[in-house]
Amino acid sequence: MKKLFSNKPILIMVIAVVLLLVLAFFSAGSRTIPWLENTVGAIARPVQTVAFKVSNGIAGFFSNIFNSTDADLELAKYKQELAMYEQMKLDYNEIQKENERLRGLLNYSGSIGISDYVTAKVIGRSNGVWFDMITINAGRKQGVETGMPVMCGDGLVGKVTDVGSNWSKVTSIIDSSVNVAVTVERTRDNCMVRGVFSPNSAKSELELYYLPTDLTDLVPGDIIMTSGIGGIYPKGIRVGTVDEVMLDTDNSGVNAVVNPSVDFLHLEEVMVITGFGGEG
Repeated sequence: MKKLFSNKPILIMVIAVVLLLVLAFFSAGSRTIPWLENTVGAIARPVQTVAFKVSNGIAGFFSNIFNSTDADLELAKYKQELAMYEQMKLDYNEIQKENERLRGLLNYSGSIGISDYVTAKVIGRSNGVWFDMITINAGRKQGVETGMPVMCGDGLVGKVTDVGSNWSKVTSIIDSSVNVAVTVERTRDNCMVRGVFSPNSAKSELELYYLPTDLTDLVPGDIIMTSGIGGIYPKGIRVGTVDEVMLDTDNSGVNAVVNPSVDFLHLEEVMVITGFGGEG
């Protein structure tokens, strides 16, 4: 007993336990929680919350490991295979569309007698509004040279203006620096078209000019195609459709707005014409 009273830490602990037992006895049956219990609860509650979350996380981790069945593993495998097949389907559809475009391009070029050509993909576009210059993945190694005409399945694209070993730059007909000798399909009248940019227009346009007033009855809807004159572009390639007809201010001739046949905003494949017999 003397040792007990001489050991202060043990004495303090015994007194504390006795006090807790007394308080618990007198508060038994009480409907209100004592201040000591409130204090202990306030201190212990955050610790209990953290411990509960940690224990749940650990339990869930081991549950996923030990409770994963063969069916779960098989399902995960099927999901991976399904994602792979979906991507293969997208790739197949894209290749199918590309083949259809190339088939149309070859059929169209064959219909106007073009047999010497190089097909290429568009790999770059200018920063202009209407993409008046494009880059393709064919160059000197594929037989491409500057000045060669370029077309697609919808019609005339432009001409090659710069060539690298495996790339070329093509200036399109909607550029104002490009002039094309053309023919009105219905009337067989010869004239010229060039690119024109209008900030008020929502689309790329061509301007038809050099068409005498007294020699034509040009109307909206007329088809414009290359005439072959000048030897730069083969004869018979679609260029566009007349949208609006107007007289020059001095009544010296007829001008017209032509919508190009090619959708330059969505151009993907082209054909560089490497040889043809042009008219002088």
